[in-house]
Amino acid sequence: SSLASSLASILVPPGTRILLSLPARSVRLRLMPKWAGKLTVWHAVGALGLILVIGHTTSLLPHASPAVIPAVDSLRFISIGDFGVTECGRRGEVKKCKGATQARVARSMDDASHTFKPHFLLSLGDNFYPSGAENLDDLQFQNSFEHVYNLPVLRMRKWWIALGDHDHCGNVTAVLEYGKGRRGSTWVEDSSESLPRDYFQLPSPYYHRQFQLKTGQEFHLIVVDSVALEGSLGSNGERRFSKKLSDEYAGADPSRRHWAWLESALIKASSGMAPRIIMVVGHRPVFSCAQRSRTRAEERVSDRLHTLLSQFGVSMYINGHDHSQQHITKDGVQYFGNGVGGFSLHRVDKKKAWPENRGQEVLWAESGQNGFAMHEVTPEGMRIRFAHSLSPEDGAALPEGAQKDVRDELSSVIYETMVPFTFRGFKK
Repeated sequence: SSLASSLASILVPPGTRILLSLPARSVRLRLMPKWAGKLTVWHAVGALGLILVIGHTTSLLPHASPAVIPAVDSLRFISIGDFGVTECGRRGEVKKCKGATQARVARSMDDASHTFKPHFLLSLGDNFYPSGAENLDDLQFQNSFEHVYNLPVLRMRKWWIALGDHDHCGNVTAVLEYGKGRRGSTWVEDSSESLPRDYFQLPSPYYHRQFQLKTGQEFHLIVVDSVALEGSLGSNGERRFSKKLSDEYAGADPSRRHWAWLESALIKASSGMAPRIIMVVGHRPVFSCAQRSRTRAEERVSDRLHTLLSQFGVSMYINGHDHSQQHITKDGVQYFGNGVGGFSLHRVDKKKAWPENRGQEVLWAESGQNGFAMHEVTPEGMRIRFAHSLSPEDGAALPEGAQKDVRDELSSVIYETMVPFTFRGFKK
């Protein structure tokens, strides 16, 4: 309201955010204190304004309580990470950005979707290389996303989005605004080339969605912001892209709020008696055997995140960032890597897992081709099939154990596994 805005402008400098968190048991009221008689009407007006500002600010924060999706017989989706390279390649910013690779994977996904029929698509981050989006008029949104995935089946499926570190190097606010259906002033929306405005779903940097099968089992999708999580766990010199990150989304205060939210979300997801699969999605890995550089902050996030995931009985964690496909396990949590959506690939070595000496077991790892993964949740659990995208020159030369797609040779399933439902709650 205008009253709230006026009071806020008087009481709080522009850009200032006020957060209030008081446990109920800590609040005490004393009737008629000695100084009560000295209060004026302006004190009362100021207090009212402060309450209005606090209420408005906290209403913008993500809620730990999940949005519940109507029950379905089964749930199918495709995950893909590290894919947004087309505009980067067009600009010539990075030699490893090849739009043809992203387009080939997109066509393979669309082809597989004719028979797989996914309900939605899941981004594992790094949607826009190399430095995120500059503003809502940035051609990244059209050239690296809308035009690439405007295909017969994919254009009818919404995406749930995770942020990656390359996304954080740009204007995160612009990406969030795009995720809310807003478009730049210079956009010309052509129905033949533009996607529906609710296609790119990013309600906040982190969020929780709950799905339920008609047979009663629950599937929890908890999307985290890996870059924000490390904000309170490392100094600038200990973080990747530290000079490009914003305090607003990747600083220490957002990090502490994010960790508190995540614990609250895991408590809610692990409560109740129904069988469930809890899948946490983040851009960066908790464990990996991809051979690339790491930072001290990433290692601290890995240790803290694994402790939380195992404590609350999380079924699985899936990430991008490392341009490979992997399956690792530790303490009952299944860890999957799937960052092969378009960028160049990282070498893997199953004997050199990161972080070192943590006791994780590498079950499978592959980085021979770009591709995606197909997930199907049924009353038996979640079936995951990792697929490679094939180009015409690949011919019939497939990895050992691979299966060609039933329709043609645009993709091949190279690894398959099952994640069961669990009844366990968090570990005390």
